[in-house]
Amino acid sequence: MIRTAFFCLLTSVAALAVTEEKINKQFTVQSGGTLVVDIDFGAIEVSANTSGNNEVIVDISRKVSRKHKADEEAFLKERPITFSQDGNTLTIRSLRQSKKPWSWSGWSQNEAKYTIAVPPQFNTQLKTSGGGIGIQNLAGDSKAHTSGGGLRFTHLRGPLNGDTSGGGIHVTDCEGTIKIHTSGGGIQVEGGSGSIDGHTSGGSVTVKNFGGPARVDTSRGGITIEKVAGKVEGTTSGGSISAVLPSPLPGDVKLSTSGGGVTVRIPEDAAFQLDAHTSSGAATSELPVNAIEKTERNRLNGTVNGGGKTVFLRSSGGGIRIKRL
Repeated sequence: MIRTAFFCLLTSVAALAVTEEKINKQFTVQSGGTLVVDIDFGAIEVSANTSGNNEVIVDISRKVSRKHKADEEAFLKERPITFSQDGNTLTIRSLRQSKKPWSWSGWSQNEAKYTIAVPPQFNTQLKTSGGGIGIQNLAGDSKAHTSGGGLRFTHLRGPLNGDTSGGGIHVTDCEGTIKIHTSGGGIQVEGGSGSIDGHTSGGSVTVKNFGGPARVDTSRGGITIEKVAGKVEGTTSGGSISAVLPSPLPGDVKLSTSGGGVTVRIPEDAAFQLDAHTSSGAATSELPVNAIEKTERNRLNGTVNGGGKTVFLRSSGGGIRIKRL
């Protein structure tokens, strides 16, 4: 059931004081299984095994630098890498065993990378306390959490849930229900389809060429929306909003900022109901607006080309501009 090739090398170079550990393993699985990775430091990269074999191929490299070789070996020994297979679920773990405080003197450095290939149809549950996570070219349920790195997802098919406390998130050509959150970086989504629910407390948000509804918000950054084929909701407390909308509008649009202006570019034949208001600046439109109430400098409320989906725009920190695309 399991074919294993194991190679472990511990070396110490006096001048560099580096202890390195390398591990390679292969596991026979069936398509549709699940990979679970739970580690306390290191980056994780998971991609499709294109060889046609139903195997999970694991390559691990860990490097530790301390003043003394004994400290390096003790650090790795405290965090053994374990493998377990239960049916079609493979679990890889490396967590510190002792609860006692760990201390050492002088300069130190820890590096680790887990490179794993799985069948193209496979689920992933990945967690690291200190490194980035990347998943690409898979169909299945993808979950990723890191406390100290960025997230990168490419060519995924299926539900996606990604969370990081300290890095940016990049999503490219993914299809499915996409839920992403970061407390310390920006969000970029390019291509794909399904739905997006994205939140960041510390960066800008960009969504381009996505086929489906998108709901995003940020506390400290701008928002860019371009050619989203679905309902759009965008909120920021710390930046401007720029949107390029298609015609006809596939869904309602709601954009709001407390720290900048709002600029919307849309084809001149687009038909929609406009509700725009700013507390600091002017609201202007290059497309004629058939007002349904008294026009004011900071407010536009009426129909464009006979009306249709609602375009709701709010700004507390800048002007609002509707421009002809």
